[in-house]
This record gives sequence, structure tokens and C-alpha cells, in this order.
Amino acid sequence: MQVIKPTTWEEVFQSWRDNEAHNPGWIRCATEIKGWPDWESWRRYMAGKLKLEKKDWELYRFSNPLAEVSEMLVGPFTAWQKNLPVKNVLSFGEFLEVPEKYEQFSNHDTVRKMMDSMPFTSFMTGLIREDNRKLVCIEGHHRAAALALANKLGRKIDFGDEVLYISLSLLPKDELYLLDKALELGSEKPS
Repeated sequence: MQVIKPTTWEEVFQSWRDNEAHNPGWIRCATEIKGWPDWESWRRYMAGKLKLEKKDWELYRFSNPLAEVSEMLVGPFTAWQKNLPVKNVLSFGEFLEVPEKYEQFSNHDTVRKMMDSMPFTSFMTGLIREDNRKLVCIEGHHRAAALALANKLGRKIDFGDEVLYISLSLLPKDELYLLDKALELGSEKPS
């Protein structure tokens, strides 16, 4: 990866908004499944649990998206961590080694469509764990799963002029507990 420039939380969140806020599936998830009044309330709640708005951010460009994203850790979200043998430690490559997850995501319509339409320019969000320097995916799980699946299947993708970016901030050692806490609390609207 190479650093491109410093950025702000509001610019990072705007990218997240651009990726999801107008998608009927994400709106339905926020309002009907999670109980929030709108997409933004739902995502800002989760961002708050991870203290994302208080962090310093930089925009990076992946140099080798298939390999680098496959090594990125699955983020602290119940839907993604469900039925994993260990929580908050598996990379997307390891995630797809779990037979149930491989079956689910190799047949997942959205993930398959993304994989089949690569390359395309995209922006993701993550954290860098201070303890082991691994990236944790915060936004972009379906794209990460598509890239990891393509990598697992041995697909060669020439990204050419298309660029995969990720906004990153450091998750200090004394805040690593936030990953487990976020997973434990989930993203449903508190009663």
C-alpha cells in the first residue's frame, strides 16, 4: 500500500455514505432489521462505538488488492463474525477457509457480481491494529469478500487504471477492546 494524503473523518464517512446510503438493501437493514430511523443514524452509532470520529485518517492505495485485501481482518460485525471459530482475528482469506462461509459467499449474488465486474475504482474504510499492524475492515466487507474469493479461486485481475483505496486510522493497543465490545453490542438500536 502507499499513502496518498491525509483525510478527515467527515470525508471518510461521506465515502461510506456514497457506497451505501442510497442502496435500498442497506436502508432496509438500517430501518427494518436494526430499528434505526435511517441509514445515517445506524452507521454513526457503529462509528461512535469504535471512536472513529475522533481519529486521524489517511487515504491509501492498495498496491496488490487481491493479496492485501485477502489479508485484511473481517470487522466486528455480528453478521460477518457469526459462526466463526474465533472472533475478530480471521482475515478474509482465512474466513473463506471456513467451509460454511466459503459456501455462503461463493454463492452470494452481490459478492459474485462484484467479483465478476472487477476491476472498478472503490473506497473502503479500515483500522490498523497497533499490536500486529493488521488492517481491520470497517466498511467494504462485500468488496473484500469478492476480492478474497477471486484470490482464492486464482483469478488474475488487471486493475489497470482502476484503483482500490482505503481510508485508515490507527487503533491503539489500549483501544483494541473496542472491537470485541462493538461485536458484543451489535448495531441494533438500543431500547
